[in-house]
This record gives sequence, structure tokens and C-alpha cells, in this order.
Amino acid sequence: MEQLWKWTKRLLKWLTGTMLTIALLITLGLYFFKDNIINYAISEINQYLKVRVDVGSVDLTFWKTFPDLSIDFKHVYVQDALPESKSSDTLLYSEKIRLRFNPIDIWEENYNVKRIDIAPGKLNLKVNKAGEVNYDILKPSKNKEQSAFKLQLKKIGISELEFKYHNQKLEQLYSATIHSANLSGNFSDKSFTMRTEAGFKIHRIQNGLIPFVLNQSANTSVDVNIDKIKNTISLPNGIVNLAGLPFNVNLLVDSNSLHLKLHAKQLALTDVANKLALKEVDNIDKFKGSGTASFDLKLDTELGPEAFPMVDCKFSINNGKLTEPSQGLVLSSINLEGNYSTLKGKGNEELRLKNVSFHTFSGPFRGNLKIHQFSQPIYTGNAAGSIDLAMIHALFKIPKMDKISGKVGVDAKFQLMTEITPVGNFIYVNEGGGSADLRNVQFQMEKDSRNFNGINGLLILNRHQAALENLRVRLGNSDLQLNGMFDQIEGFLQDKNDLLVEVTADSKKVDLADFTNQVVLESNEAKLTDWLLPNHIDGDVTLDVGTIILDAHRFNNIHGNMAVGNRTITINQLTGSNAEATVSGALTVSETAPEHFELATSLSSNNIYFKPLFKEWNNFDQQVITADNISGKAEVVLDLKAPFDVGKGIEKEKILAQIQLRIVNGNLKNVSTFKQLTADLKTPKTRMILKPNEVAALEGKLENISFATLENTIYIKNSTIIIPKMEIKSTAIDITTEGTHTFNNLIDYKFSFRLRDLKLQKDESEFGEVIDDETGMRIYVRMHGSLDKPIIEWDKNSRKEQARENREAAKQEAISILKSEFGLFKNDTTIKAYQPKVQQREELRIEFGKEETVDPVEQKKEKQKKQNKLTKFGEKLKQENEKEKELEFTID
Repeated sequence: MEQLWKWTKRLLKWLTGTMLTIALLITLGLYFFKDNIINYAISEINQYLKVRVDVGSVDLTFWKTFPDLSIDFKHVYVQDALPESKSSDTLLYSEKIRLRFNPIDIWEENYNVKRIDIAPGKLNLKVNKAGEVNYDILKPSKNKEQSAFKLQLKKIGISELEFKYHNQKLEQLYSATIHSANLSGNFSDKSFTMRTEAGFKIHRIQNGLIPFVLNQSANTSVDVNIDKIKNTISLPNGIVNLAGLPFNVNLLVDSNSLHLKLHAKQLALTDVANKLALKEVDNIDKFKGSGTASFDLKLDTELGPEAFPMVDCKFSINNGKLTEPSQGLVLSSINLEGNYSTLKGKGNEELRLKNVSFHTFSGPFRGNLKIHQFSQPIYTGNAAGSIDLAMIHALFKIPKMDKISGKVGVDAKFQLMTEITPVGNFIYVNEGGGSADLRNVQFQMEKDSRNFNGINGLLILNRHQAALENLRVRLGNSDLQLNGMFDQIEGFLQDKNDLLVEVTADSKKVDLADFTNQVVLESNEAKLTDWLLPNHIDGDVTLDVGTIILDAHRFNNIHGNMAVGNRTITINQLTGSNAEATVSGALTVSETAPEHFELATSLSSNNIYFKPLFKEWNNFDQQVITADNISGKAEVVLDLKAPFDVGKGIEKEKILAQIQLRIVNGNLKNVSTFKQLTADLKTPKTRMILKPNEVAALEGKLENISFATLENTIYIKNSTIIIPKMEIKSTAIDITTEGTHTFNNLIDYKFSFRLRDLKLQKDESEFGEVIDDETGMRIYVRMHGSLDKPIIEWDKNSRKEQARENREAAKQEAISILKSEFGLFKNDTTIKAYQPKVQQREELRIEFGKEETVDPVEQKKEKQKKQNKLTKFGEKLKQENEKEKELEFTID
């Protein structure tokens, strides 16, 4: 037994050594002969091609594809063969094309390809308008010595290959992605059966501008007969699953032509609805119901880039009924007859939908549609009845719509034309017209929290004009009602002229928070921006809003005449009220980039009361001066420009403003900053200048400051409020002040007052009270830093500057006296004669100008006049549409 075990161990060692030796020899052989094998394969392939093939790298592998030997061509690129093609015009690109060989054949110098694998890539076949093809890349066959490089295929594998065929001459487009395809058979035999298993997605099948198949998955598993002697490919009877629905297919291809039949009889209507309607919806109850659908297509075409396919396709739905369980929606008595045909030749293709009819809870619907001249489609049809929007959305999944419901009553007869221009294609009404009656419609877009509901109203449309009658919309707590007329619609749709709009817009309440989308996008989702204001519109809108709510603020009785056009809104004669103050003026909003605006406004008010204003605006987010500290009345003229972004709001750092301000009967009481100011003056350093009783006097005077009039012009620039130098004459003390205040509450204020004002008693002489000549000592104080914790100190710089100005003024005054009294400096015209200084200064008064008054009675009359005009316009369109109904459009 021990002897047997030793013998077995020797045998295993020998076998292992032998296998390792063989593996080493194979690896060394591949290493030494790798370049020869690859170069030979490439040279043989190039003999068949007349275009350049770019390959990123080529590798030879054995162990990964054991027992086959493989040549891997990585990052293969073939430029299309059209004369005008550029390097970006791709015929074929693949990350990897693998050719598999039998290693024994390679040893015997027979390069027989037994399998081809094509990894992710693209194949773009193209026929230009001249009929030239981009796939003419093979050299014509020539008689020559038999090559050792042969195709003896057993299998072809394809994965994730994007396929596109675009025939520009025939205006046909086919695109799909082959997710997985395996073709197997004895490809080298003269006659063989090819087993075909494939799963793919059809992105688009389109003739002219009309798409027929969009984004449908398909799969098949069939046996295809290939006869090289007869040059035929045939599929006598196979099954193709399109969108999960089984279709019988018969195919015959010879050297000159292709013949295809595709049909499905007695398909359950519920299967059709569930497979087609729910392809993008998961976890939803399926449709239930009854009825059948049928489909019968026949295609015959010659082979070649200029061959036009003859297609005759009939489809129908018979006595169908569908129930959507989750919402209880019912669509009954569904009938349809359809036909797509190219039998009349290029330019005369047509698609017809005849006797389309169904019933919903809201009533019956019936219509017909014919589409012909696919390269520049003409749509002719009629429709009458009621449409349930929720059912339509459940069946066809309206793009970007999360949910929609409500009814639309339609009554229309129309012929729509397509105009092709360099900037795009436009559809316009050539003949006919109609109306759409919206009844309790509501909708919500995907990834959007806003729910538009309570939409009711009538839309009337003809070739050139349209009218809105009492279109009402609700969004959250906001409401809106529109009446309007639209003119030159045809030219607008063709981009030839502006759309003329005249509208009245009324609302009881508009809460701006309702218009904000509260859905937060994922971090990897890019926010798409688009223009919000219309461009080619010439609009006139009369606006009346009872209340506009911005956060906790209310703006009442808003009225204005709004002009809309060129991505700009201008509101003239704008009036409204806020915090018991009436405001009037004008506002312009211009969209300079998608969702980015420039605001410009000029507003004025002559009855702004500080207490309600500060209370309404929460003391403007500061506690230095609150509604309890301030009172009085102000007159204001505001001119402001500021950029505004939908996502970011107003760009405060770019605000430019000028505020003309006039305050009457103002009062500041118990201001904490003034208390801190006097507290900081009670230091040993100040006792040399201010006695304790004088500081106490100042403190008492600053507790309650009243002034009859205060005027100034304040500026805002670079996120900073700039207050020019001004004098506040109050009953307590006269203070000169100036300073800056940033939006970040960084302040730099300068105050000055005369020491004499702190005296408890007025100076008297034997002739009465001594009149102040303004030459007394002044105290200069600076308050800077953070508003919450300001730094208060003596303002030495201001004191020095004032002293310098005083010296200069005294010098000029002395020279003027010498010139005036003694005749000196007579030849110096720059020196003015001395004029005694008048004690009482003339106060600066701002002229606010006369505002254009708006009479509410006249406003109401003008609005009623406009409303009557819009009503008559709507009635005129209704009468014209009744006459249009007498026109006959051929649908058969």
C-alpha cells in the first residue's frame, strides 16, 4: 500500500510538472509569436477594407478565453466613408472587438475565426441627401490566392450596441440599442439555420417628421434560415415581443428585395393598455376591462439606399372598455380604425385615425384625424366631446407631469400646417378653429411641490386669434382670474411677428410662498434654467390684486397697468399700500439671462408712519431702534436698481438706491445706543471736558428727542447705506451726524454737538438772552464697529478737520473784510467782499414733484371698458367658429 502511495505521488508530481511546462511553453509561445499573429490578422483584415481603422491597442489572450485563443481590438474607431465626413463622424466605435480562434489552427497557420464578440459601442449608418452611403468600406472581391485567414463562424455576440440608420434622402430614421444579441449557427455552410436570441430597445422609428415608435422594448428568439446559394434569408414564422406584446413575423430577404409581414390578431385591449401605458410606471394597479385590438403590417421594399419602402399597416380597437382601479376611472365604448400607408409613394404617405370614440363619466367623445405629407406634415381633423385628463395621463403618461385630473370639453374642426424654417419647425392653424372648456382641472409637475387646481374657463381659438373667458386658477392660498384676447397667432407661431395680448388679471390674494417649489433636488441633479419672461409678445395687462403676501408682510389694493414684451415687464401707475402707507410709482423687471432679472423701480409715498412701519417689518431685524422708540411721519421718494435671481433672491451687494427722505414731527425715545453713548462719556478722561452734570444733562436730552423736520438724501451702494452729513434740530439738542451702515450691521457713525447746548441755563446779559453765534466748543464722538457691540470714542479726526475748515473760513473772512473796509486786494477777483453771516440758516427742502394722481372711479371705468371689449371679442370668435364648422375637411 505504501508503495502504491509513493507511485501515485510521483505521478501527480509528473502531471503537475508537465501541465506547468505546457502552460509555460504556451505562454512563452504567445509572448514570442504575439506580434506575428496580431500583425498577420491586421494585414488580412485591411485587405478587405478601403477606409482607415483606428485601434487604441491590440492584445492576444488565451487563458481568459480558454480553450480559445483571442485577439482583442480595443477602442476600435471607423470614420464614415462619406466624402465630406469629419473625424467626429463615426461609422463604428467599439470598446472591444474580440476574434476567437482555435489555438491548434493557429499552430498550423490557419487563421479560422470561429467567434466574434462586440462589446459596448455605436454603429451609425447614414445615407445623405445625394444617396451616398457612409458604410461603403469594403473593397471589391478579386481573384487571388486563397488566404489562410477565414471566417468559420459559429457564434456572434453583441452587447450594448447603439444602432442608428438615418436615410436623409428618404427622410427615414431608425434607432435602437441592442442590449444583448447572440447569433449562432454554422456560418461557413452554404445553407444553415441561425439561432437568434436578442433583447433590444427601439428608441425611434420615424418617417419625415412623424415618429411611429418611441422607446419600446422588444425581444425575440427565432430560427432564421440562410441559403447562400439562393442568396436568401427567411423567417417563415417567428414571434417578436414588442413592448411585451406578441407579434407574428414572416420575413424574406433576397439579393434584391425585402418582404415583411407583422401581425397580431385579437390582442386583449387590457394587455395593450398595460404594456404600453405602464412601461414607465412601477407598482401601479393594472388596467382591467374588455375588448380587443388588432394589428396587421405588410412591408415590401427593394434593397438599396434609394429604395422607398411600401408599407400598408392597419390597426383597430373594437368595443373596448378600460378601468383604472386606483382612481376608479372608466373609459368605455372604445372604438378606433387606423391605417398607415406609403403605397402612394414618397411625399404622399398618410396616417388616418377614423371614428375614434369613447365614453367617460363626463360624457362621450368622437373625433377623426388625418396626417399626410410627412416631410412637412398637414394635420386635418375634428373633435367633439369631453376628455378625462386623468384617464389620458394614466394611459399615455404625459411627459414631466406627475399628476393631472379634470375635464376638458372640446369642439373643434381644424387643419394645421407645418412650416419649416432655419430656426425650427412651427405648426399653425390654416383653417378652422374651436374651443376648449376647462372644468375643475388640476395638475402637478414632476419634482415640483406646486399644485395648480380649480382651473376653470373657456379658451376660444381660430386661425389668427384667441380669447380667454374667465380662466380661474388656484395655487395654494393664491387665486387668479384672467380674461383676454390674443391676436396675430399665426405669425407668432411662424416666428414672423409678436403675439398681441390684451388681458385683465384679477386676484383676491397672492401669497408669494405658494409660487416657490419646495422640492429639494438631489445633490447630483443639475437645476435646469429656462427663460421665464416671454420674448416675442406685445402685451397689455391690467392688474388688480387685493392682497400680496410676502412672508409676514401684506401689500394691499395693488393696481397697475402692465406692459409685457422682449423679456421685460413694465408696470406704470402702480399703486398699493403697506403698513398704513400708500405707495405709488413704477416698476420694471427685465430678464437678462434665464431666471436672472434686473429690477428697477421708482416709488414714492407721503404718509409713511414709523410705528406701524417698524412693527410690520419687525424693526428691520435690529433692536437699536424699535417701534417703541420711534414715531413720526415720512415722505419718501425711492429710486432703486437691483439684480434678482430666482434661486438666490435679490443680490444685495449689487443694490443701487437713492432715497429722498423728509421726516415731519419725528421723535426718538429711550434709544439704547444713546444711553450707551452717555454711559461711555462717564469716564475720568471725559471729566476734563464734560462735567458730570453736563453728561447727565446730555443723557436727559437724548432720552426724548423731537424734531419738526428732517431732510436728507440717503444712498445704498456696495452693500452699504450711506448717510450724508445732516443736522438734526430738536427740542433737546442740535446734533450733526453722518455715517455708513453695511448690510452686515457694521457701522461707522459720527456725531457732534456744541458743549453750550448741555448747559442747564441760558446765558443772560443786561440786554437779555445771549444769541448763540455758533462759535462755541463742539464735542465730536464716533461710534463704529458692530451694531450689537459698538465702539464709542472721541472723534479726533473730525475735530481736526472741523478746526482746519474753521481756520480756512476765518482766513477768507479776514481777507474779505480787508478788501471791503480798506480797499486791499482790489485786483484779486477771487476774493469776495465780506458779507456778514446771517444767524438763521436756510434749511434744505427736497421738492418731491407732483405725482400723477389716479382716480379710482376712472380706474374702474377704464377696466370695465376693457372687460366689455374682451367680452365682445370672445363672442365674435364664437360666431366665426360656428361658420367654420360648415367647412368640410376630408378625413377618409
